[in-house]
Amino acid sequence: MNRRKFLSAATFTALAVAMVPAMGGQAVGATDSASQDRADALLARMTATEKEALVRCDFAAVAHLGIPALTMVDASAGLRGEKGVTAFPVPVAQAATFDEDLAGRIGRAIGTEGRGKGYNNLLGPTVDLTRTWHSGRQSEGMGEDPLLAGRLGAAVTVGMQSRQVAATVKHFAAYTQETNRFFTDTKVPDRALREIYEAPFRRVVAAAPTTSVMMAYPKINGAFAAQNPALFDDLKRGLGLQGYTVPDFWAGDDQVAAARAGMDLAGLGPGAVTIPGGGLTGGAIPAARLDDAARRILVTMFANGLFDSPVPAPADDVSTQEHRDLAHEAAIASTVLLANGSSALPLTASVRSLAVIGPAGADALTGVGGSSYVDPGTWTTPLQAIRARAGSSVTVTHAQGTKGDLPLAVVPSTVLRDSAGRAGLSAACFAGAEPTGSPVLTRTDAVVDFTTAPAVNLPAVWSAKWTGTLVPTITGLHRFSLLPAGTATLKINGTEIVSGTRQMRRFFLGPFDYPLQGTAQLTAGRPVSIELTYTNATAESGTCGLTLGWQPDSLVPAAVTAARAADAAVVFVNRVAGEAMDHARLDLPADQNQLISAVAAANPRTIVVLNTDGPVATPWLNEVEAVLQLWYGGRGMGTALAAVLFGDSDPSGRLPVTFPTDATQGPGTTSATYPGKNGSVSYDEGISVGYRYYDAAGQQPRFAFGHGLSYTSFAHGSLEVVYDRASRQVTLSVTVTNTGPRKGTEVVQVYASLPGAAAAEPRRLVAFQKVALEAGGSRRLTFTVSPGDLSVWQSGGWVLAPGLYTFATARSSRHLTAQRSVTVG
Repeated sequence: MNRRKFLSAATFTALAVAMVPAMGGQAVGATDSASQDRADALLARMTATEKEALVRCDFAAVAHLGIPALTMVDASAGLRGEKGVTAFPVPVAQAATFDEDLAGRIGRAIGTEGRGKGYNNLLGPTVDLTRTWHSGRQSEGMGEDPLLAGRLGAAVTVGMQSRQVAATVKHFAAYTQETNRFFTDTKVPDRALREIYEAPFRRVVAAAPTTSVMMAYPKINGAFAAQNPALFDDLKRGLGLQGYTVPDFWAGDDQVAAARAGMDLAGLGPGAVTIPGGGLTGGAIPAARLDDAARRILVTMFANGLFDSPVPAPADDVSTQEHRDLAHEAAIASTVLLANGSSALPLTASVRSLAVIGPAGADALTGVGGSSYVDPGTWTTPLQAIRARAGSSVTVTHAQGTKGDLPLAVVPSTVLRDSAGRAGLSAACFAGAEPTGSPVLTRTDAVVDFTTAPAVNLPAVWSAKWTGTLVPTITGLHRFSLLPAGTATLKINGTEIVSGTRQMRRFFLGPFDYPLQGTAQLTAGRPVSIELTYTNATAESGTCGLTLGWQPDSLVPAAVTAARAADAAVVFVNRVAGEAMDHARLDLPADQNQLISAVAAANPRTIVVLNTDGPVATPWLNEVEAVLQLWYGGRGMGTALAAVLFGDSDPSGRLPVTFPTDATQGPGTTSATYPGKNGSVSYDEGISVGYRYYDAAGQQPRFAFGHGLSYTSFAHGSLEVVYDRASRQVTLSVTVTNTGPRKGTEVVQVYASLPGAAAAEPRRLVAFQKVALEAGGSRRLTFTVSPGDLSVWQSGGWVLAPGLYTFATARSSRHLTAQRSVTVG
């Protein structure tokens, strides 16, 4: 007898509402019949032409109806493109807080600032999940776990919409890489699509059903997300979205096909105001579909107060002291103490001199390039904050040590020789994607630094090769950088030094270039062969460019000298990330690994601060005393770091992503699964994403999902579990005690192992709670796990498999503290 319990879409959506805990602030966009009635009344007065104008964002044509224009701004970490606003930590850092209340307050602050700048539609939050460490936009999402991303994304959305603005949650769905992001056909199993990639949106929509949702770029199982009827059906009928859908900027070039599939607003893409083929009212889509699209826009506007609370005239500065304090608090709450050997942190009075090394001044990265970059304005850099906190009792010195992840000065012709001994390199251009066959152009280039094609007769796709000799003038570690729009590889004496792809040299939103980095040990006066290849086949359409840069005079020796003279050393390292780029390597770029190892050899009390968008390789881990993951912490990152280093605050962040030991771990380790082959990428891992993959494959990560140390210690008591057959809810209780000498913060995580009939992952996160306790303090925590949290997608429906469920409290996905089993069903 088949005893599986199937849940209808309506029932599961209702359960999804129960999965969302109470959050501070009231979403204006909650379901209400009054908003729907008002939308219906206005819709009844509108002509088909007016409905089309609304869908096309031609607000001038409907202004006589009193419909306010939608004014949009990117808003995942604050307001992109504006001055006088607050730069908050990036979304992955927000996820690292594991704090729904804090996320809600960030949402309210961004919503308030958005209105203050004249915007009523904020493009955020972003709840995309991290599938692989390659993703250049992983910092814009909320980690690898759908429950964590969904709950925090819901809190941000509710917070934003409590300020009479509409949020736009993005990107639906399974958007996990930048390589070929516009054209890749993502082959994702239906179960993984439902349980993993759609799941964060389910929680957001359950909390704020009249929000709006942005569709993703790539194809999902054969159809572009913006033109995929099955995805729209999942979103609107399955998840219960009452608000409108919108394309990403370049998505939905066939807007009639998108509208027929379920797209509601066509206002972000190029040419959005002109719809070919007679327009939407010329029979291109059914009248009922046009009515539905217009109604959803109106319902969202009414429900979120856009009609009743028009935005004010934009103010010059909307960043209040309260918001700046919140940014500082969020940066502390997201800082993860990864390692702390010999209790190197917090710094004690025994440290009388401190060497700060690396890009810790104005060159410290507060955000990432692309649509989530927020100008921090005037802010306190890490170096400034450390000096201010240290005061006169600690001597703080600074050595640059590394220039970090930025393009380097062009390699000059004075050190280059072509095949005939002339200054420069021998260049050959080819009419194709590979630099092979007969060249269409040969010449000597003094330097390699261009952004336009070297000849007018080259085809749209072309390639080039430069060869010759480089004669160093300095002995030691040399850095090299390539800044391409396309794919480039640098070889010295036949050894590959730098290789990779960039769709563009810099995404047009944000200040950061996207270089490729490498190093080589060279000897003054000893010539080495050089070979540089390039193709624009992988560049953004119509673009090209390549700059060969270098830094022959290493900054590492001076940093070692500074470290050796200090009681402790803090090494600050970074990695540029952003839209339209992926990471080819897990390693820190350029000379930063060498810098850490060299400093650690000179000073046994070396502390590494990782200012990165996600996991990086840590080959030096056993050489250093402590490691902090800072992410990109916005305007508060400097003061937050100083507070954590000196022990004023407990580092209370936890990892929202797994850190692999090396690049062979986790999903996406074959060309078919990343970046894809023959135009498609296969999600062969199915539901085994993030820590689920490591558990299923038996891989030992460097740092597990949920990991994070405190300056104190905690004990978790025995776990109590109660199952209510009527509601099919599970209630868990545990007492947490601070057993250490000082106040600290613990994040209690609850994982569930499902019965065999569910054919599920080894364990899944089903609850979490953050608690701050004084030394010796205790608190009883209670968690409610709904049947939706435990359901799986089988045979086309949601199933709560009957059987034995094991629940465990934990400090991370690999550090369980107590467990208890109960029969459900």
